Amino acid sequence: MQITRQRIIDLLRKQGQATVEELAEWVELTQMAVRHHLNVLQAESLIEVSHTKRQRGPGRPVQVYSLTNKARKLYPQEYVQLTDLLVQEIIARIGQDGIIDIFNSLAARLVKDAPPPREAQAFEERLDDVVGFLREKGYVVEWERMNGQYMIYHLDCPYRQFAQRHQEICLMDSKILEDTLNVTPRRISCIASQDDKCAYIIPANS
Repeated sequence: MQITRQRIIDLLRKQGQATVEELAEWVELTQMAVRHHLNVLQAESLIEVSHTKRQRGPGRPVQVYSLTNKARKLYPQEYVQLTDLLVQEIIARIGQDGIIDIFNSLAARLVKDAPPPREAQAFEERLDDVVGFLREKGYVVEWERMNGQYMIYHLDCPYRQFAQRHQEICLMDSKILEDTLNVTPRRISCIASQDDKCAYIIPANS
């Protein structure tokens, strides 16, 4: 593969997502040159526009790029098979309820590192804190207010292939949101079910 396009794929794998402007800065090329490489990678089904992002100032929303499943398969995936076998063995020993308890415990461990709510903190400020915390943990996540309620989006899944085999792990993400926001999120889409993102509804009166 052409070296610049390989660098773009490697960067998207590491960062999860990026705009043309960000990629141009990282690979030290003009935005026009980067767009050419992105067009080639899109034609090869190695990258996709995962979503658009509003700019801080005036102007049209910018496109955000991420890797496709085809691109992710370019990298070694032996850990997926090993993890799959480990979970199968755990389920055989302690049952389905047991593996769910394990994922809930993992969520609790992660939540211990989350910033605590501040006194008289507005819910949207708390959302900002939680999203910032999840980004530090490697999640590609955003939130917005829509139609009188809040939406939280997980735009990429760090364990996508594993989750397609064991969607119990998706309960861990729900549990993290529940414990950090003190709400019961409702998931309406899931990457593990071949949706383009995981989306959670949070009532606006939270």
